[in-house]
Amino acid sequence: MLGRVALANRLTREVLLFTLLFAALIGNLTYVMVIKAGEYQSMPSNNHTIAKAAYVKRGSIITSDGVTLAESIQQSDGTYVRSHPNGNLAAHAVGYYSMQYGSTGIEASQNDTLTGSKDYSSWQNALNSLAGATQPGNSVKLTIDSRIQKAAEETLSGYTGAIVVLDPKTGAVLAWASSPSYNNDDVQSALADAQSGGSGMYDRATQALYTPGSTFKVVTLAAALETGTATLTSTYDAPGSMEIGGADVTNIRGTNFGRISLRTAFAYSANTVFGQVANEVGADQLVQFARAFGYGQSLGSNFTTAASIMPDPSLMTEWELAWAGAGQPVGQGHTPGPQTTVMQGAVMAAAVANNGVVMNPYVVAQTLSPEGTVVKTTQPRSLGQALSAGSASELKDAMLAVVEDGSGDAASVSGVKVAGKTGTAETSSTNVNSAFVGFAPFDNPTVAISVMVENYDQHGVSAAALASKVIAAALEAQGL
Repeated sequence: MLGRVALANRLTREVLLFTLLFAALIGNLTYVMVIKAGEYQSMPSNNHTIAKAAYVKRGSIITSDGVTLAESIQQSDGTYVRSHPNGNLAAHAVGYYSMQYGSTGIEASQNDTLTGSKDYSSWQNALNSLAGATQPGNSVKLTIDSRIQKAAEETLSGYTGAIVVLDPKTGAVLAWASSPSYNNDDVQSALADAQSGGSGMYDRATQALYTPGSTFKVVTLAAALETGTATLTSTYDAPGSMEIGGADVTNIRGTNFGRISLRTAFAYSANTVFGQVANEVGADQLVQFARAFGYGQSLGSNFTTAASIMPDPSLMTEWELAWAGAGQPVGQGHTPGPQTTVMQGAVMAAAVANNGVVMNPYVVAQTLSPEGTVVKTTQPRSLGQALSAGSASELKDAMLAVVEDGSGDAASVSGVKVAGKTGTAETSSTNVNSAFVGFAPFDNPTVAISVMVENYDQHGVSAAALASKVIAAALEAQGL
């Protein structure tokens, strides 16, 4: 009896051991084949995945007006290569797809859609994908309008900088241009150029952080109006130089404007006035309003941007706050602000045009099946109300005065009321960048724009002048 009990106990332990080992085996297989499957398949060194991907016909990338930006062309051996039939139009937005170098831009963010492994147009496609069967991918229709995109790129040609155009009501990206650009048909050469110091692949529209200059006064004025700190008719002394917080704040070229209204100070960009206003508003409120417009977050629902920067308000001195209100980062001992992306500038201008509602920008309009039917449509998304409709209306009037009576006259377009704000920013003792944000038509805005041109002092062409050309082309494309 004792022997049979001992044998039963031993068999029980061994069965339990084998059960645990079998469970561990099943767990490991599940982990490798299910949980980690996507990671292993996307590894650059996975030759099986690379070989299989070569035989997948990726979907096309097209503009809102039907122009093909990227498509797959089958080779004699049955593999596909990516082609760009309209040259390098919107190269930074589209990005590149390479079996050797990976992918960027829409090619990367929409990879699963373009390869047909997401956003299935039918149950059969879903089953084929799960079974590992090769099938054509879906196409991606962008919000970009090729006519506005071409105008932006042609306007930027020969300069260094970026232009972003948005639909202020929805946040749809109508144009996304960065100069210099690169050839996404020749990724190897583009990468080699980048390694040798070239900046063509660097997306200045979404990744570069610039000093906004006086375009940031849009935020400062919004904060002053919304909090009741000041009105457009409030008056301030505007000498060429004023000591604030123990150091000087100066106007461009040391201009003395005398005693002027806040509306006039905005139109002619008086730094000494906005230094005073910023300190009246306070660091906490100024930073809060900047964040309401999008500072501190990566904007974009189908793409990513560098987050624009505002300092911790508790670290801002009175002098730093004054210069921040005028759009110049001068902080010491911590990351200074404001620093902004060109995309952020467009979002800010669009919010004012949209009665204070901030829209998250997006560039993918629809997903289309291989047969051309709509599989999915992107819905616009609000980031919140940065300021009331009443304050936005006052701010719109002030921005109209900038173009019609102030520093932004170069942005004017014949027959159209354009509102905006200019900015200049000294990046060194020898270089000055030029910025412009604005919208049109004034009464019913359909275009919001942000322009940044580097080294303005070397060529003398302002961002406002470039904005005028793009706004005119955009309104013509819209039939306005």
